[in-house]
Amino acid sequence: MTGTDGPRLVTPEEFPEMMALLDRYFAYERGGMAARLPFAYDPDRSDRHAVIVEDGRIVSHVAAIPQTLSIGPGTIECWGIGGVATDRRYRGNGYMSRLLAFWFDRMDDEGVALSDLSGNRQRYAHFGYELVGNEYRYTFSERSFAGEPTASDAVAVYDGASAQGETLRDIHEAEPYRVVRDREASRTVFGQRGLETLLWDGDDDPAYLCLTRASRSRTIEEFGGSAAGLEALLSHVLALYDLNDLTARAPPWHPLEPVFARHSRFWTARPHRKFRICDLPALLTAFAPQLETRWRESDRTERGSIGLGVAGSDGDESVRIEYGPGSVSVEGAADDPNVELDRTALASLLFGMPARSARLREGDRFLETVLPLRFYLWPSEHV
Repeated sequence: MTGTDGPRLVTPEEFPEMMALLDRYFAYERGGMAARLPFAYDPDRSDRHAVIVEDGRIVSHVAAIPQTLSIGPGTIECWGIGGVATDRRYRGNGYMSRLLAFWFDRMDDEGVALSDLSGNRQRYAHFGYELVGNEYRYTFSERSFAGEPTASDAVAVYDGASAQGETLRDIHEAEPYRVVRDREASRTVFGQRGLETLLWDGDDDPAYLCLTRASRSRTIEEFGGSAAGLEALLSHVLALYDLNDLTARAPPWHPLEPVFARHSRFWTARPHRKFRICDLPALLTAFAPQLETRWRESDRTERGSIGLGVAGSDGDESVRIEYGPGSVSVEGAADDPNVELDRTALASLLFGMPARSARLREGDRFLETVLPLRFYLWPSEHV
């Protein structure tokens, strides 16, 4: 037996060995995780991957992928946790906890306000992650349209062409809630192995949708553009594809939601992601423009303040929000916060899941008006 090395960042030379560990537990198709999630597993970005080495081999891994979220007016930095894997022969040694602590320290150093992940709620609640946000899931069939669904000659499959890519990027950039992408990141997301992107370019009013490729049960993981274009795309898919099921995922406030609602056989509402509040003052400072916009849109004229804090943080993670007619500001640390909660309960309060968080907002005129905070990460870019 040799000593334990890590947690530490993986080296470029170790990257193939690290990917072999991940592919053994998460990927079963050609190209593995690097093809499925190329924006997360880039060999040129080994600084996003932390490992523990024992007996001369990589035995545990956790990635932290920096993402900038557009949150309406303004942006916020959020590091996505992914690829949590430990060789089964080395489990039970606390390696996952050590790797997460490694990344939490890095996030503190970088002033990162948020972290998100998927995975088991009970497993990650211990580290401060909680279900947040709201997502609708719609299901469709050939009967979703009056008469027969029809294919459209205006629909093309995205093949990496630059003109198509620019159209897709322009539509995506118009979304207020998303992960910010440059041109290279846009090509990478739309080009990932598990995704098929269809573009409707009729009547100079384009639209697109991205379908999973995994099976005859397909999911629309991203979409955008015009309502007419989205309807044409839905009809096209139902007319030409031999599917058992077609599902779409979307935020409930999206302007194209009525198209899905009109044609779906049924729909459900589910939590969207799991968030950990890493830095409450940084988080609420980033969301201040959204808070002010929603307060103004409510036409409320009350004036007041409310203090929020993370329980057990000795006041280091607290803020006071001042509000008045048409304005909201986030101030420094709050003495004796009105609401002081642990990280999971605070995530529920601010982002709206689970439903019990509604009780925390009741009775406060400001919180009832501006919460839950809005955000959305398209499933096509989950790490």
